Amino acid sequence: MTDALDLPELRAARQARREFLDRLEPLRSDLYAYCRRLTGNAFDAEDLVQESLARAFTQAAQAHSPIANPRAWLFRVATNAYVDNYRRQAPVLVDALEQVAPATADPAEVRDAWAELVTLLPPQERAALALKDLFGFTLAEVADVLRTSVGAVKAALHRGRGRLDSPERDRSLKARQAPDRRLLDAVAEAFTAYDVPRLTALLLADADSEILGVLTEWGADQMRNGSIEHTLDHSKPYRYTAEVVELWDETVLVVRIVRDGKTAVNDLMRLTTEDGKVRTIRWYYFSPDFLAEAAAALGEPVELNGYHY
Repeated sequence: MTDALDLPELRAARQARREFLDRLEPLRSDLYAYCRRLTGNAFDAEDLVQESLARAFTQAAQAHSPIANPRAWLFRVATNAYVDNYRRQAPVLVDALEQVAPATADPAEVRDAWAELVTLLPPQERAALALKDLFGFTLAEVADVLRTSVGAVKAALHRGRGRLDSPERDRSLKARQAPDRRLLDAVAEAFTAYDVPRLTALLLADADSEILGVLTEWGADQMRNGSIEHTLDHSKPYRYTAEVVELWDETVLVVRIVRDGKTAVNDLMRLTTEDGKVRTIRWYYFSPDFLAEAAAALGEPVELNGYHY
């Protein structure tokens, strides 16, 4: 049996990852914006950001030469992660006929139509259109990110823009299974009351919690002794509240911070439920681009926390 990983090894891994993420921090907002365009959904975008950063860390550790253009390289990692996830899902039917559109199609029109295009385009076309028309990459740069030729990029752009006039534009994103609303209300009530025992009792014994990009906890006891008690600390000079809201067609908990008489969105909890209890919690505390968009959608102020402790 392999010996357990000791704390010095884990600390070294965490330190290396933190230094890597610090180096990429100036690119995080661009990465989120790109993933947001690829997925068409803020929740899926943040998931893709986290997966892309994890892949990037692994790939960087295996690189034998400097990465000359970190932005393009990071977009390539995100594109590959998105394509891999897309292929694992049920196929989405698209019009097989290549539709013709002028090569000079207005990027503003593409931008305005993106919410619909994102449900229609295959992943390579979606990535090519986002990189070229929304992020200003040159044809050569798009080809490099997608690991293809300039000619193939031109063809993908041609097809993608053609779908602006497609009769199949009216499509919907795959619906998610809604969590148990009564359970979410109970979680919000216990969280706002700072009732740690009651909140812990709502968790499955083998539940897990992830503060995206920063910390993962396994089991109700670890969650209680970690993120829950750290968050619901009466000694802090501010207070948290939680409320169940509908956001982007999902039922989630918005966490607000109350400080000096002012209230602002500070976190978001996304739960899955099973057998009347909480199976997973995903916290978006260190996802500032996502939280800014969520607060804007709710029409509320936001207090951001950066990308890490």
